[in-house]
Amino acid sequence: MKPHTSPHINKKRKSIEFYVHNDCASQISLAGSFNHWAQDVLLMKPGKDGNWKIEIPMLPRGKYSYKFFVDDRMWMEDVDNPYREPDGLIGFNSILIVER
Repeated sequence: MKPHTSPHINKKRKSIEFYVHNDCASQISLAGSFNHWAQDVLLMKPGKDGNWKIEIPMLPRGKYSYKFFVDDRMWMEDVDNPYREPDGLIGFNSILIVER
């Protein structure tokens, strides 16, 4: 079970936590407008029962698009996050809004 929905803005730690569940993946990374969609930089850590997590430093105020990149071949939106917009292809980008 995940401790929070994704994404979780942790004001106390001044960070943002992302969670995703995938029982079959051997690698998952976080990519988005905040890191120029780099697919191999923000690698998530596997946990128990197929739950993956990454914690990144707090981002400046703004609106960001992101997705998870699974096993170097498949893009996946954040199903825990109801905020999304079309990605311009056939799927959706998840949206993160950072306020003050």
